Amino acid sequence: MGIHLYKLPDIGEGVVEAEITAWHVQVGDAVSEEDPIADAMTDKATIELTAPVDGVIKSIACEEGDILAVGAVLVEIEIEGEGSQPIETKAAPETAPVVDQSAEKTLPPAKVTQDSSELSEPTRSVSGGKVLASPAVRARATRLNIDLGSVPTTGKRVTHADLDAFLIKGVSASAIPVVSSPPMTPSPATLPPKAGETQETPLLPGETRQKVIGLRRVIATRMAEAKRNIPHFTYVEEMDVTALEEMRTRMNARRSEDKPKLTVLPLIIRALAVTLVDWPQFNARYMDGSSGLEGGYVARFTNLNLGIATQTDGGLIVPVLKAAQDKSVWALAVEIGRLAEAARTNQLSTEDLSNATTTLTSLGPLGGIVTTPVINRPEVAIFGPNKIREKLVLDGKDVIARKVMNFSVSCDHRVIDGYDAAKMMQDLKARIEDPTSMFVI
Repeated sequence: MGIHLYKLPDIGEGVVEAEITAWHVQVGDAVSEEDPIADAMTDKATIELTAPVDGVIKSIACEEGDILAVGAVLVEIEIEGEGSQPIETKAAPETAPVVDQSAEKTLPPAKVTQDSSELSEPTRSVSGGKVLASPAVRARATRLNIDLGSVPTTGKRVTHADLDAFLIKGVSASAIPVVSSPPMTPSPATLPPKAGETQETPLLPGETRQKVIGLRRVIATRMAEAKRNIPHFTYVEEMDVTALEEMRTRMNARRSEDKPKLTVLPLIIRALAVTLVDWPQFNARYMDGSSGLEGGYVARFTNLNLGIATQTDGGLIVPVLKAAQDKSVWALAVEIGRLAEAARTNQLSTEDLSNATTTLTSLGPLGGIVTTPVINRPEVAIFGPNKIREKLVLDGKDVIARKVMNFSVSCDHRVIDGYDAAKMMQDLKARIEDPTSMFVI
């Protein structure tokens, strides 16, 4: 028997780490090759990690929501024959030493040292290279003022058992039972908080807590960065879409029953694509240098690569409709449907999620009266059509019903002035209210 160390694979695209968003196995589970092990999320996409061999799960590296570096051990799998690491055959003592947690609280700030001659089993130190350890082990070592590089370990990464052995002179890591399930760590109540750190508050009656991980954490981070770095302003224009809806009805009536029908969204995208030919500053990115890349310039684009904000069970995803200006309204409808279905079923490719030049977000019939959408940084604008509603308007001496829609645009005030936003929206309004004009460039 042996142990196969399954390490987080190199996903490519320059990815150096991934967040483990879901586990599909537990310690003790038997797995076959290609069985799902875990879901890993990068800044590019979410991928499913599968078992490379047949065997039994012996240990799991981290909890859901933890971030692992590429090359770090994900799981240990017990297999038939030789593995990448032999199984320890020496019997453990009947009573293993227990680490006094109170000792952890009273350790002086000086680095803990240990005479390697006192160890009962040969160990190796991971100093001199990158130290592999789970986030929980790193946090515990930080609390104890221990340099992980000086901790001897029998494996390829530092574990809680290695820390325990390091704290007790003369006791080897192999003499301490290895915890296969998530290791026990001192509760917040047993350790005083460090300076500037607060303890977790107790649960209130009826309160539940959900860890912010995966896509939800990515959304939270990006929205906070956008609001922190971009001075937003939002401009809203009311548009009469009566003629647009009448044209859409006529176009759908000419389609056979087996052909997809038009919604209003492809027509809005067509009007936007034609309008932005004259307003390229809205189809742009502001590279301000805050991301570590070269900054101080605005990049404008001939192609309208339009991000379509799409709601999924996991949160908001923005697949990209490429070269919208070159597509017919029917081709736009087909591509919108493909991207929406791929987003809902987690089948979007990296290409589907990259290179947006501006974004459109629509809640359809739930769109409300006015929205103030947040810009998808480093883009400089985001467009938000709201719901269509009927409104009584005065036409000479007569009162008539018209279909109207408020249309919002949020802009980066570092790049776009309010006057330009108003003029651009007037041009867009003219095309939507006279829909045949959107087919004439």
